[in-house]
Formats: sequence, C-alpha cells, structure tokens
Amino acid sequence: MVTSTPKPSGKFSPELIGIIQRFRQVLEKSGIHCEQILLFGSQRWEKADEGSDVDLIVISSDWVRYSWRERLELLGIMAARILEPIQSQGFTPNEIEQRDVDPFWQHILDNEAALVYHVA
Repeated sequence: MVTSTPKPSGKFSPELIGIIQRFRQVLEKSGIHCEQILLFGSQRWEKADEGSDVDLIVISSDWVRYSWRERLELLGIMAARILEPIQSQGFTPNEIEQRDVDPFWQHILDNEAALVYHVA
C-alpha cells in the first residue's frame, strides 16, 4: 500500500476529519470496508477555499467485485448521502501493490496522497 507519502504541512481540521469519518461510515454500511483512506488535492495541502471539494482515494478489498464505473457511482451516491462535496476513487490493495492503476492515479499515490484513515 502507500508507504512513502510526503507529510502534510500541519494537522487537518476537525471539520475535514468529521466529513471523512461520516463518509467512511456510510461506505461501511453499504458493504465497503475501508482499509485506508487517502486525501489529496487542495484539502491535503491546506489550500482549500470555501468551494473546494474533498478529494479521496478509498482502498478496500471489497472493490474487487465492482467495475471502475460502479465504484465511481457507489462513491458518488455515498457522498450525496452525507451531503458533502466529496470526489473519490476506489482501488483494491492489490491494484495499488501491483501498480495496476492509471498513470495519473499512480502519480497521486506516489506524490500527493496523505493517509487519513487506516485499519490498525
């Protein structure tokens, strides 16, 4: 999984952590058991403004049974359920370990993403 991620410039706001926790909870209720959640984009670098969304990567073995499109649809539905501007993508641990992702996502994983949740 993600091992060499740059450290964020500071602590994330309690509001942001609360949004991510609520998102994780609705995913868990829908049968997606999150192993890791990574934050990237303006929120990760603490450069978000009032209209910024929350960019997340959800890593779960449960994604194996879903196509790319189905993952996006389910993640969008879950974000709508908590009424938050979340843009997210789902990957399996195997896809990450095998580097079986689009070069854009590999760049995000290697250089941008910060771990905000992981199962101990």
